[in-house]
Formats: sequence, structure tokens, C-alpha cells
Amino acid sequence: MTTLVESTVEDAIGHIRLNHTAKKNALRHEMYDAIFAALDEFEVDDAVCAVVIRGNGGDFSSGFDITQGTPDPYRDFVKNKASKVSKRLWYFPKPTISVVEGYCVGGGFELAMGSDLVYAAENAELGEPEIDFFFVPDFNGIPCITLPRKAKEMIFLGQTVSGTEAAQIGLVNRAVPADRLNELVDGVCRRIATLPRATMAMAKTALNGAFDLQGFAAAINHCEEVAAYNSEANKTNADCQAFNRMVAEHGVKGALAMVRSQGTWKS
Repeated sequence: MTTLVESTVEDAIGHIRLNHTAKKNALRHEMYDAIFAALDEFEVDDAVCAVVIRGNGGDFSSGFDITQGTPDPYRDFVKNKASKVSKRLWYFPKPTISVVEGYCVGGGFELAMGSDLVYAAENAELGEPEIDFFFVPDFNGIPCITLPRKAKEMIFLGQTVSGTEAAQIGLVNRAVPADRLNELVDGVCRRIATLPRATMAMAKTALNGAFDLQGFAAAINHCEEVAAYNSEANKTNADCQAFNRMVAEHGVKGALAMVRSQGTWKS
């Protein structure tokens, strides 16, 4: 049986590798659990000075694996898995780094955004396209990290951006050609390994506290509640029910093509 999440320690770095490659590392419930378990181990391992999370097979993650069905109650999923794992990375006592190539969208994008540092391939595709599927982001850091109008454009239109543009608007630290990505991240990890760990932890505490005083934690909590409310409202949303029937009959791509050919929503 394939291990959907691999975790190892190499040269003082804890590595988490998403390994659901048959579905571009789409996230399953058990994958969230495995990430939590790996982080718990890395937190108490004094040999680990930082954590790197990435996807195997050329993609970070294509988002939540929708073949599992919509989690119900959705609020429990948001609070105990999806947004919680991003918060775990954000507030983890050691530096966390996401390495992004290929698809990094939806729940996968939110997972990547939980890290302190994010490095991307120039041709990676990042964003929150789930408005097409009647969902809004769970861990929505976009309005806290990038420009307000860009945040609205990305979420309203389900727009994705390249790694290059993501760096330009502040969603990632830096974007480089895909064949240089590992070299870049290895250099960052080597630098972190030379630094005093207790002081690094204090620096992260200070920075996260400053961000929270500016409203980061409140903004994330607000978006979690909106995501949960939206999912509950979808149960009686006629358009959402019509879309779900299209998906059941024609598949996701077929349903999206039908909706877009109409030019407007018709229940």
C-alpha cells in the first residue's frame, strides 16, 4: 500500500512529502492526520531545526480530494483538519518551509500558505479556484498577505497565478526555474541550521504576535466561520444542488463546461 505522506529527518531538517501522486497529491482525511503526526514528532525532536513540506511527482497539491465527498459537518473539518493544519505550520515553534511546484490550489494552496517561508517554481500554479465549486477558502491568508484588490480578484474569479506572479504579489518569498528550486531551498535550510534555535523560536513568536496584533488570527478565524456557514448554506442552495447533479452525471470538467457555456447560473 502506498504511504500517502512520507516523513523523514535529513541533515537536521524534518521533511514531509505528500505522496498521493495518482491524484496530484489531492488531500485525503488520513493525509491531514499524517501531517499532524509528523509535526508532533518533529516538534519534540531536538535534532530537527526546521520543517520542509512538499509534494512528490511534480505537484504540491491539487487540493482536497473531492472523491471523499463534502465533509459533514464542514465546520468540524475546517476547525480540526484543513485550517488547523495550516495554523499548526504557521504557529509551529520551528521554521516551516513550503516548496511549491506544479499545482498548488484550493486546500493544497492553503496548506502551503501555512508555512513561514514559501519558495516556488516559476511555472507553478497557485490559487483558490474553488468558487466554481461553491466553496470559499478555509484558511484564507490571501487578504493578509497580498494586495486587497488582488485578493478579491483571485477569490472572486477563482484566479490562479504563476509562481513568478505569486512572488511579485508577496504570496511566496521567491520563484525560480523549477530545476533550481531544490538548490534554493537547500541553501535556506543550511542557513537556518547555523542559527541559534532558541533565538529563532523567539523571533518567530515575536513576528507571529505582531501579525496577530494586526489582525491575522482574527481574520483567519473569521474566514473559517464563513467557510463553514457557506457549506451549510449550500445544502439548500438550488444552484449548488443543480451543479452537483451535473457533476454526478458529467464529471467535474463536464459540469464546469456546461455552466460556463450558459454564461449565467440557471437553477
